[in-house]
Amino acid sequence: MTLLSEALEAEARGRVLESFALCSQRVRESPADPDALTLMGRLCALGGDLCAAIGLQRHALAIDPSHVRAAEDLTRSLALRASPDEGEALYAQAVGMRPDIDVHYLTPGALDAFDGIDGLRALLERAVAADPAHSRAHAALANVLTRQNDFAAALQSYQRALLLDPANAAVQLATGDIEYDFGNEGNAQRHRANAFARQALYLAAARSVPYARSVLVLARPGPWAANVPLDFVVDHDRIAVHRLYLPVGKMAAVVGPLPPYDLIFNAVAYAEAATEAIALAEQFIASQAKPAINLPQHLWKTARSSLPAALRDVPACSVPEATRIAREIPAGVAFPLIARPVDSHAGRGLERVDDAGALDAYIARHPGDAGFDLAPFVDYRSADGYYRKYRVMFIGGVAFPYHLAISRQWIVHYNTSLMPDNAWMRAEEEAFLDAPQSVFARWEDTTRGIAAAIGLDYFGVDCTVSPDGGMLVFEADAAMFVHAKDPPNLFPYKPQAVDRIRAALNALIITTDVTCADSTPSNG
Repeated sequence: MTLLSEALEAEARGRVLESFALCSQRVRESPADPDALTLMGRLCALGGDLCAAIGLQRHALAIDPSHVRAAEDLTRSLALRASPDEGEALYAQAVGMRPDIDVHYLTPGALDAFDGIDGLRALLERAVAADPAHSRAHAALANVLTRQNDFAAALQSYQRALLLDPANAAVQLATGDIEYDFGNEGNAQRHRANAFARQALYLAAARSVPYARSVLVLARPGPWAANVPLDFVVDHDRIAVHRLYLPVGKMAAVVGPLPPYDLIFNAVAYAEAATEAIALAEQFIASQAKPAINLPQHLWKTARSSLPAALRDVPACSVPEATRIAREIPAGVAFPLIARPVDSHAGRGLERVDDAGALDAYIARHPGDAGFDLAPFVDYRSADGYYRKYRVMFIGGVAFPYHLAISRQWIVHYNTSLMPDNAWMRAEEEAFLDAPQSVFARWEDTTRGIAAAIGLDYFGVDCTVSPDGGMLVFEADAAMFVHAKDPPNLFPYKPQAVDRIRAALNALIITTDVTCADSTPSNG
């Protein structure tokens, strides 16, 4: 007897939990079996979960439109909804109050709360109670939940929206981003693939009050961290952000007409995996009449192998030379060194290596053919024994200090540093944010030189103080992360630093000259 037969027999004998367990196993083994999906939907309806029941029954019919039992079960499930009309009215009321809760391609972690959010959440909870099959109400509720930092509940609501309407590409993106933040990379990749297979262009919320500026953002398909994380710093109340994901492969005509826009923001950051997307961004910008921010032809300077040469003539600035290797260790490698896989960021795979044997072992632990970047290990400890890493953002040629992280470990990450536990460290960070020239002796000369050498309108560097008081730069990246999500009770001074960065970036977007540009964009 098959699993499905056993599940059906258990259902017939009233053993609902046994039937559910057997049916669940069958669905895991054969997720496209319409008979199993139909039974699972029926069992969910018995358990009072009409959203799951309707979604599964619709899925069964999408696979087999002639499935009689699925159609009959779906009709019964739909009839059990309390009030579809009330659900639609409540959803429309909520979206009318905040149209942006119906926009789901923006990075969920970047979305801010707003006045009246609790009342809006209550409206949407009533909407999905009245009509559990309202996929857009589930998605809007998820959007609100992310703004309240309830990401587990938001993920559940987005999953319900997708069960009901898997063709919603923007909801696929939002679900993938939350899965990515939870570390579920397999699920995240699956949702991203579903999104990009359906849609490349995502539009800002339509509204009656015009935006001050409309921006077309170019991005490469991938998690939100693969591109410049603009959603954390752009003023979405003033600036319409439309996002175009550049297709992999030879770029043909853009799918669908482009919206009216004033300028292009290239959010593709340098990575060897982004080579094609960078070329497509350059090609697209050249085909348009509008001005562009962060021209892609400058991105190569932020590569680890290129950065030392790019900043060589900057006063009071140094960069450790990087060496690229494959899986064979070349002669003459000096130790100690730091090693990392190509295109890795945020310390993933980053290790100190002290000798050739340790380097052999390191390479063996990291499979793949992309290779590794090696650089001399620089012991940048301060006199007090702590390591300090500073992040500086560059906007329109001007440097803005963003944070200081202090740690006992040479690999310094802000979110795992000692900052929350030590008031003296936070006081030192506040002093740096207020007067960076008190840390870097030639702050103005050095930062002006870095901005000119890199040539991008928006990027950041991670650095420390060299023994001679200069700036020792570890890396530069257009996709450096800036946010205002630190606990305000511990870091009351941080919002001011972020506000300065936000104000500069939004001013750059608002004031970039568009007078010479044609008012009608082409499709490339």
